[in-house]
Parts: sequence; C-alpha cells; structure tokens
Amino acid sequence: MRILTTLHRWWGVAFCLLFAMWFASGIVMHFVPYPARHEQPLPSGVDLSRATTEEIGYDQWTVTGDFDPDRPLKRIALGDAAGTEVYVSSASGRVVLVTTRNERLLNYAGSVAHWLYPAALRHHANAWSWLMWSLSLLATIGVAIGVFLGLVRLGSGVAYRGLQRWHHIFGQIVAPFLFAWIFSGFLSMNDGLFAHGDELFRAMHTLDFPPLASHPWLRTSAIVALCFCGLAFSLTGVVLAWRRVTNRSA
Repeated sequence: MRILTTLHRWWGVAFCLLFAMWFASGIVMHFVPYPARHEQPLPSGVDLSRATTEEIGYDQWTVTGDFDPDRPLKRIALGDAAGTEVYVSSASGRVVLVTTRNERLLNYAGSVAHWLYPAALRHHANAWSWLMWSLSLLATIGVAIGVFLGLVRLGSGVAYRGLQRWHHIFGQIVAPFLFAWIFSGFLSMNDGLFAHGDELFRAMHTLDFPPLASHPWLRTSAIVALCFCGLAFSLTGVVLAWRRVTNRSA
C-alpha cells in the first residue's frame, strides 16, 4: 500500500495538470469540433477583392492524412470580418475546407490542446501516435491506482480533511468516467490492436449510448457536468501534489 500511495502521489505530480487540461479542453471541443474535410463548391457571393492566396503543403487545419490527395492546397484568406479562410484542392479545384477566426481560436483551446495536436508534431504521425498512446497508457495506470486507493480508503474509515477530503470526494464521483475517458483515448491509439477500438472510443468518449444518445441536451449536460467535476478533481490534485513537493524541498 505504501508503494501504491507513493506512486499515486508522484503520478499526480506528473499528470494532474494534464488531466485538468484534458477536462477543460474537452468542454470546448464538445461545442466546437475540429475542422473536418468537406468538399464543396466555392460559396456563392464571396467577395474576393480583398482576398490573399498562398500555396501550402499543410497547416494546423490540414495536417491530417485526409487532405493528402489535395496537396498542395491553396489557402485563400478572404479578409472579411469573420477571418474566413478557404482551402482549395489542387487536384479537384474544389473547396475542401472553410474555417473562421473564432473557430480556429477556440480549437486551440479545444481539440489542439486536448489531442496535443500542434501541426509540427501531428505532421509526424508515428511520433504523435506513440506519444498519445504512451500518455494514455500511463494516465490509465495512474487513474487505476487512484481508484483502487480511493476504494480501499473508503472502506477503511480513514477520515480526510480539507482539500484532501474534496479531492477524495471528487475522485469517487468522476473515477469511473475518468478511467473510461482516458482508457478510451488509449483504445483510440491502438492501431488495430484491440477489436472494435474505434467504436468503443466513440461511445465511451462522447457518452454516445442509450439513453443519452437519443437526448442530445441531456448528453451535453452530462459531459459538461462530469468535465467540471473532473476539472475540480484535477486542480485539487495539482494543489495537493504541489504542497507535497514544496514540503519535501523545504
């Protein structure tokens, strides 16, 4: 138990900030998804008089393999109030992506942060996959240790006080969700190692199963509420871990 407690403490030092970021960015990405390739004609009524055009291989929003047949791309900044940028395929001549300034900014706080998705890293698909797989595995192990210790302490009658009490309470509330969410991220990076990994990831990560699947607002409310609980749990863990580190260094 002492070994597990020590592991849990230092796992918290290493991962609680990452957990907090995952929960906070998860709220954003639920409402503002990552821009996806969608082939379409150039929207009618577009004013090209102030537009600027450049040819690119890839950028933050076109780094995935979905755009490989379209490269090089023409990125047209329309210069409008919304900061619209249009991406045109060199192969088909059709628009394959349209983004706005607000969508891009919110995605930096959402999907880009959540998936550790800066273009310079994501461009190297194998390195990015290895990093995400490793972090998901380590985080899953850390959460499993925390869940086990929380259940053992719950049955032992040990009384927590102050911030430790709140961390323990929030941990018991979000432990199943936290474990499922992080493990689903691990499954999503399995590259076929587990059967039906993608289906499990989608259902577990977005709570896309009955009865929530047929009630979008209920599902949204559940995701946001759990994310806020997880954020509170992670931030209390950050403070407790920092106290432990500073006390040791003192």
